[in-house]
Amino acid sequence: MPICSPYPGLETWIWRDIFARAAVFHAARARLAELSDHIDRSDEIRLALCDLQVLARSYAAGQLDDESMLAAVITAWDVTLSRTLELDQLDPSARALLSEIRDLARRACQDDPFQRIFARVAELARNAYGEGWRAATLAVSHIGSPPRIGDDPYAVTAVTAWPSASDEAEVELRIHCARFGPAAFAALPMLLVHECICHVPARQSGVIDNSSTFAEGLLDWVAYVYHEQWAVKLDRMLAPAARSHARSLRDVLRRGDSPACRARQLGHRAADNLQAWFEDDREQPPMEAQMSVVKLAVQLNLVDRSLAEKDRFVSLLDAQLPPCLQDALRGWDDGLLDADQLLGAVPAA
Repeated sequence: MPICSPYPGLETWIWRDIFARAAVFHAARARLAELSDHIDRSDEIRLALCDLQVLARSYAAGQLDDESMLAAVITAWDVTLSRTLELDQLDPSARALLSEIRDLARRACQDDPFQRIFARVAELARNAYGEGWRAATLAVSHIGSPPRIGDDPYAVTAVTAWPSASDEAEVELRIHCARFGPAAFAALPMLLVHECICHVPARQSGVIDNSSTFAEGLLDWVAYVYHEQWAVKLDRMLAPAARSHARSLRDVLRRGDSPACRARQLGHRAADNLQAWFEDDREQPPMEAQMSVVKLAVQLNLVDRSLAEKDRFVSLLDAQLPPCLQDALRGWDDGLLDADQLLGAVPAA
């Protein structure tokens, strides 16, 4: 493998630092949930992860190719883990976990773990959207500070943009290198599912508004439903940690009074109200009602109307839906109206 970053704009040494840790986390993905849980209660595990970070950064600046660099990092980390495992005072549960992590890390491979996760997410999202899917590529970049204020472990975020000269969407994964750990890696599937469900196929003139209750709220709720269903299909070994950290990330992203937080709070509540309406008015079982919300949201995302119109629809999804909207929803559910016509039936503000 060459000594260069595969992502334009991402410095080579930063890429190699992130890549080395990501490769280890991918190899140890079956135990990332336990590893994350132990960070706050085991000094030895916290220090072991710090050692991994120091080694990755040290070798990233060298002249070895990526494959050799990764092997050198793993070999050096293996030595430090072995010393830790010799400590008499080491907690038995931490000892067992570190021993297993050491064995799993030895199997790390040089394939790009970010592309591996993204390719599978994009494939499943394409199946969900059918002919409405827009091709997408993945970029990885580094951000100099955490994406959110506070001490959450998710030093990653993602954005989607449509290049002006192409119909292909670009999903950009942004990583704060200094705090990239097992929790952040486990949250990657959810972040990428959000981008591929909410933004890649969206028909809103390429506009993304983080304060949109439709794009960042209702559709985000849908993305979590899909993530829960797809976790094992994405990666059976990573699934337990991915599901756990998706739920934790959801709490983090809904916390606060920023426009994005409010959009998620309102949009998630609207989706819950809509599911309850399908259960009550259409007498659908909970899982069927949930999938009715998913189906409708996906169709609405492909309707070439403004976000303002879609946000207006979300604003009406209260505990008691307006009679005209209920009639339109019945028509949609009975196959008499399509999603565009349903939006057209929504009363203006």
